[in-house]
Amino acid sequence: MKKSEPLQWERAKRMAFWDQGKLTYRNWSKEFYLQKANVVTQSVNYMRARDLIELVGEKQFIKTWPAIRNSNRFQASKKAILDAIWSFYVVGDVSFPVSECVIHFHPKKRETLKKLISSSGNESIYAIAKSLGRNPRRIYDDVHDFSNKGLVVLESAQREGRKVLLPKVRGCHVSAGASSLDLIIT
Repeated sequence: MKKSEPLQWERAKRMAFWDQGKLTYRNWSKEFYLQKANVVTQSVNYMRARDLIELVGEKQFIKTWPAIRNSNRFQASKKAILDAIWSFYVVGDVSFPVSECVIHFHPKKRETLKKLISSSGNESIYAIAKSLGRNPRRIYDDVHDFSNKGLVVLESAQREGRKVLLPKVRGCHVSAGASSLDLIIT
């Protein structure tokens, strides 16, 4: 093994590219980053998820997975595992649906999304802002942006005589196919 090759490379190579003895980590890495269909498909379908992510790098995985995951050549179980890992890395919850727009959010905005996910779906925007120590107007703007992108459904409620908005995250508090009229609380 060469010094530049990660420890997982030999195992991952045997699992996915057993018939290509001369394939080097450097060549594989270059072709994976170029998203060559056969290399990506073989890697996703036959490498252990942990090995694949360590070979690609966590940041690169987070960045590229939403773009490549739509291939119909991936095994459903592998795709589900990598979707869950991506969701956990990005927002801290494995049930959150993969969405490319999330990787472009500012860290504070992503933290707001994480807080929405960890909430019960019954916290007001003000309560969320207070728990994050942020300006309620900023949280309001973030939540409405999430709503416009289809990540969150806003439900109106009455609390202590006041109208409040309760943000519910699709995939966590709301079924991904539900409309605001037929919320399915999980």
